[in-house]
Amino acid sequence: MSGRFVRYPPGRGNVWIPVDDARSCAAGLSLLTFSKPMPLTAQRILHAGARLAGPWILPGRRERWDAEPWLPVLKSAEEAIGPFDGYAVYHRPQASREGAALLLLRSGRPVGFLKARARAGEVEREAEVLQMLAGGRRPGFRVPELMGTGSADGMAWLVMSPMEPIPCRPARNVPAAEVAAQITSLLAGLPRPEGVAAHWEPMHGDLTPWNLRMTRGPVPWLIDWEDAGHGPPGADEVYYLATRAAVFGGAVTPTDHLEAADYWRAVVIARQADDRGLADRLLAALDRLGG
Repeated sequence: MSGRFVRYPPGRGNVWIPVDDARSCAAGLSLLTFSKPMPLTAQRILHAGARLAGPWILPGRRERWDAEPWLPVLKSAEEAIGPFDGYAVYHRPQASREGAALLLLRSGRPVGFLKARARAGEVEREAEVLQMLAGGRRPGFRVPELMGTGSADGMAWLVMSPMEPIPCRPARNVPAAEVAAQITSLLAGLPRPEGVAAHWEPMHGDLTPWNLRMTRGPVPWLIDWEDAGHGPPGADEVYYLATRAAVFGGAVTPTDHLEAADYWRAVVIARQADDRGLADRLLAALDRLGG
């Protein structure tokens, strides 16, 4: 499964896109999660070009990705979901949130999305949530299906069904309060850890426009459930509104969820070294949302 890759986006280079064949290359380009119109347009052009003309159209140096540390995880996942012969790689860009994920490919077609973490709790939490949500009707969003979980060489992993391998855009205009209420209801059975305030509610924990991805059809995918847990009332709604304002701008209307705004201020401050510009914009938005 070794091959050549190009690292995107320029400057950050956290997505490794395979360039040995057209179909795999196009699938790998779908891992780029741009939010702004110009990068999204460039991604769509490259995706269409790779499918039609081949991976040679992608500019950038061809490299080898070191798969050696991942081989035990890949073998374990293959035993659970069946064979695959390629992958594209996504490394988390945040220093405070280590980890990586692989889009598993068979003849260039996605067959699973693999996450592996040194902290087993993150994987276990997401697997638990995906099991809770399996097969349910959710008019506001779609959720990947859990395909398998396991551990290998000190790493916990899970594989879920992949989204369509096409460029996707963030969902900027969802009814945040309705989606947040639906999440709270669907996760009503989520175990409450000791010490969590009695009035706190189940939440996605990272409800942002870029975790609500539009592919085909009017209903977005809601991904990245590993931060699911309990938070102050309105936590998911407030974080979605704050992240939308921080990335896209626009007016912010104060909410009644003052505790949720304070909760997210503490989280953003703890992670501000990841992206100080984004953190400053988030804090400004939370100040306005908190009234």
